[in-house]
Amino acid sequence: MNLILALFLIIFEAIFEGLKTGGHHIASEMVEAVYLACVTFGLFAWINSVKSFEYKPILRILIGYVLLRFALFDLVWNIAAGQDWFYYGITKAYDIFMAKLGGWGWFLKVVAGIWGVAWLMGWQDGIKKYKH
Repeated sequence: MNLILALFLIIFEAIFEGLKTGGHHIASEMVEAVYLACVTFGLFAWINSVKSFEYKPILRILIGYVLLRFALFDLVWNIAAGQDWFYYGITKAYDIFMAKLGGWGWFLKVVAGIWGVAWLMGWQDGIKKYKH
């Protein structure tokens, strides 16, 4: 459940921001409306103590989300904006730093993505095997 939520938050944010930058304002607004509606619904469910999932340490979940966002956001944003998949800008410090890293930056993103998925899925102690 944590992985699905993290993917939803990262991908939808990147899509609507990328569409807007790419000049597709109406499509961007539609995707943003769906995104905000789902986030709002989720917040109301949380405030009203709707619990349909088991407890996991929140810090590990948040770190997993940040790692997965680092891994996916730029790629999804570039695709939505119609840019080259591996494009980095030239004005922001983050973009300049990642461009200097070259292939190592993308390697870091792959590692961060795997690590983020593992923590969001609760696999920090290894994947549990279940007997049928």
